[in-house]
Amino acid sequence: MLEARDTFESREFYVKAEANIKRNNYGEALKLLEQALKISPENPVYLSTMGVCEAMMGDPDKGYKMCRMAMQYAGTQRDPMLYVNYGRVLLARGERMNARDQFMKAYKIDNPNAPAALELSRMGVRKKPVLGFLGRNHPLNVYLGKLRHQLRQARAGELKK
Repeated sequence: MLEARDTFESREFYVKAEANIKRNNYGEALKLLEQALKISPENPVYLSTMGVCEAMMGDPDKGYKMCRMAMQYAGTQRDPMLYVNYGRVLLARGERMNARDQFMKAYKIDNPNAPAALELSRMGVRKKPVLGFLGRNHPLNVYLGKLRHQLRQARAGELKK
């Protein structure tokens, strides 16, 4: 379905860009998205997808700015892909909790088979705190959680031998 800010030609560039992103060919995807944005300059999904490419190519701050601008372009009519792309950029910046929040926003809008569900499953499930009677961010839980992780990693390494 075409949005008001789409043309058939710009959509074709976008679809090709998505295919390149799936192959981790972000440079080519970026070129295609630039072409799409020349035709549909205020399309927020194209701009946010371009932000993902920038982030994956090593400039997460530029990608972040592009995603924020895309959100402004969209106003209140936000496509779930805006949240997914924003979450991907936040992950590239190391902001895991904020990224999860964005994926959850997209997941609530779209069905469970959407890209948001895929991103949430890639993030995995957090382990319960070691000491359940203390908060997750309590220094003891943080330290013991890291220690538990190291022990599991060491044990997994032994099992491979």
